Amino acid sequence: MNAAVGWFAASLVLIATVALAFVLWRSRRKPTPACGGVSGVHRAATTQWTKRAGDELTDLNESARCDLVFAVSQFDDERSRSMLVSALEDPSDTVSLAAAHALVRAGHMRDVDAYARSADAERSQELLALLTLID
Repeated sequence: MNAAVGWFAASLVLIATVALAFVLWRSRRKPTPACGGVSGVHRAATTQWTKRAGDELTDLNESARCDLVFAVSQFDDERSRSMLVSALEDPSDTVSLAAAHALVRAGHMRDVDAYARSADAERSQELLALLTLID
């Protein structure tokens, strides 16, 4: 019986430790905007960059816009580079990161740096930090 009480007490301590760790982890996370949008105001974030690929592509979801970024990145021309630069301002951090990654892979780090210097400081720092991790 004494072993059962010890086991029960150890289990309670373990559960309490895990619960406390979870609460602390959640409280340290930065709140995310409702739409995955850009924090701060620098320019109106928009998905209208997709219109350059065709009017039927203006209402793409986040995943499809990422696919479009990677499809466009396969072309090495000024129009494609311009689309990717415009995609840096997508309201989704994921799409913006995909565009930055595609530009860096194509050797256009200057475009990403120029965007980072002109954009919201927090998003710029996150974007450049993520690119550093990827490469």
